[in-house]
Amino acid sequence: MIRLYLVRHAAEKEQDGVRVLTSRGRRRFRRAARAFAELEEPVHLICTGRKPHVKETAKLLARVLDLGEAVELDELSSRARPASLLRAIGLRSSDGDGVVLVGHGRQLRRLLASFGLRKRELPLRKGSIVRLDVDALPRPRACVPRFRVRPTAGEPEDAFLGIRKAS
Repeated sequence: MIRLYLVRHAAEKEQDGVRVLTSRGRRRFRRAARAFAELEEPVHLICTGRKPHVKETAKLLARVLDLGEAVELDELSSRARPASLLRAIGLRSSDGDGVVLVGHGRQLRRLLASFGLRKRELPLRKGSIVRLDVDALPRPRACVPRFRVRPTAGEPEDAFLGIRKAS
């Protein structure tokens, strides 16, 4: 089993033609990251996309978890297919690992859909963290949603118990 932690980047704004996190987005995400750290989940790797606001979100999480630098993955771009992302993660992880994926909402929703989860079943707001357990990579047959940490509440929700099979 591999623990996947999906993190949608924190709230951002455009500044000088570049997307950057807002001070409110940073503050809220730090709160969510601290709540996540209190769960003492095993995190072995943080992967991030290349956009500045996504990298900044990953950096904030790495700092709170006292981990090293996040690994940039081309497959964490909004244009990459879920299958290529799962292959890239599979090459960098092994059974029992915890892997954080910091990315964009559209891409993370496509990844959830590849596991058979719909947007309404598992909302992914900006700055939220969701844990999914998958049985194998790059081709998972089962996916179990475990919890979600929302940036506004800062507390995990243990509302997800059903097993979903990937298509």
